[in-house]
Amino acid sequence: MHNDENEEHWTDHAICRGADPDLFFPIGYSAEMLRVQMDEAKAVCANCPVKAECLAWALRVGEPDGIWGGTTPEERRYLRRTAEAPARRRLPVIVVRGDASESEHASAA
Repeated sequence: MHNDENEEHWTDHAICRGADPDLFFPIGYSAEMLRVQMDEAKAVCANCPVKAECLAWALRVGEPDGIWGGTTPEERRYLRRTAEAPARRRLPVIVVRGDASESEHASAA
């Protein structure tokens, strides 16, 4: 695949471009410090015109670290799990002999 040097990429429009990368890869000494830093990074993402593209990329490649598209690694893991989960169907009720009284079997039928 040929990539033209002049071809634009979604990252060209990211407002975090040129920002301190440490903001988006929180490393702190306390849970409160991490929360503040993550909130600051997410605030930058909230105003970004390519937030959706950034998140889609991070989900596609399985980015394990940092704030991408306004999400933490834990939030992305949750999104990937729910997106990959098969649709849920109601399972049939199975009555095992001795689980219920005869009257409950009759009303269930």
